[in-house]
Amino acid sequence: MAKDTKERIMRSAEHLFSLRQFDDVSIAEICREANVSNGVYYRYFRNKEILLRSLNDSFLEYFEEMLSRLDGESVEERLHDFISIVLRVGRERKSEITIFREGQYRFYGYEDKLREIYIKSAEKVFGREISEAEYLYTLSGLRFCSTRALYNGMKVKPEYLVDFILKGILHSGKKTIPRLPDTFKSPFQPSAETGQAKLIQSGLSLFGEKGFYHTAVADIVRDSGLAVGTFYTHFESKEMFLNHLVLKLGENTRHYLSEQVAAVEDRLEQEISGLWYFLNYFHDHLEYYSIVREAEFVANEVVNQYYNAFEQGYMKNLTSVPEGEKRLHGANFLMGLAHYTGIEVLHRKRIQDIKPFLQRIMTLLDEGISC
Repeated sequence: MAKDTKERIMRSAEHLFSLRQFDDVSIAEICREANVSNGVYYRYFRNKEILLRSLNDSFLEYFEEMLSRLDGESVEERLHDFISIVLRVGRERKSEITIFREGQYRFYGYEDKLREIYIKSAEKVFGREISEAEYLYTLSGLRFCSTRALYNGMKVKPEYLVDFILKGILHSGKKTIPRLPDTFKSPFQPSAETGQAKLIQSGLSLFGEKGFYHTAVADIVRDSGLAVGTFYTHFESKEMFLNHLVLKLGENTRHYLSEQVAAVEDRLEQEISGLWYFLNYFHDHLEYYSIVREAEFVANEVVNQYYNAFEQGYMKNLTSVPEGEKRLHGANFLMGLAHYTGIEVLHRKRIQDIKPFLQRIMTLLDEGISC
């Protein structure tokens, strides 16, 4: 009976957390959904955070068990099976993944646990230990494409990802990374002369530091030195303000990166240079990365627009891959590589010496992973 009650509470929370952000769901709502009293809830969970952790732990256990089944006679067969399992879990467990992604954002340890599961599975695929560069090259594109399948409707074909991972995607023959500068012109520093610009500066700072839910409109106008009425002259709501910030960040980041690599002719060197500028830009503006990451839970539609715009740019420039579905996969594969490399470099601090790492990534982009 007690086990059934606990399970009912967890399933009710899973349903509510999958529909709305964690901060928007109250314990009272969970209890009503589960048809239990608040007192019964507290017999099993001290607070809402413990409940979220329990749901995340349960999903990780399931995911690890599913990946333990991957099979195949060759590296190619095992890699295809690995990718297929990840995509199938996404299709069948979307609500649990949605909740897990928010748990990753709130509790750093879950990314580490997921990483361990992925590394263990990838080493089973290749039959050997893998390097940090090989881990990111194999998993980044897969994870990003899987997420795009869940929330943007991308139809992912495992065979395309297998091809990129094993054979490379930007064939060049270049063996050394291009010259990478150590000083940078920083993009998107809006002048605070207008009221809107002052609000944007304050929003970037406060959302980056405190997060969307812990920042009120009153905080933004106080920081900017403006009146509440000025805020609503420019933006209908805090949510619309966040949408504006996300799209503006994307627009300025794309403009900055394309400007920096415009003189680089070789496509592989262009990608490595772009990664270098991307990492250094967000190193100086970590709050921008945090804003886009949190927006995935608050304003997923606008985040899709943010990534769709990057996707279009990649599609246009990825001439080494045939037009159509495969090029779409290639664009998202490269976007994923930048995204997850950014997490490991900027947030997890796992990669300290960036240039040697980029040298290894360059080889993988050109040749793929050797079996």
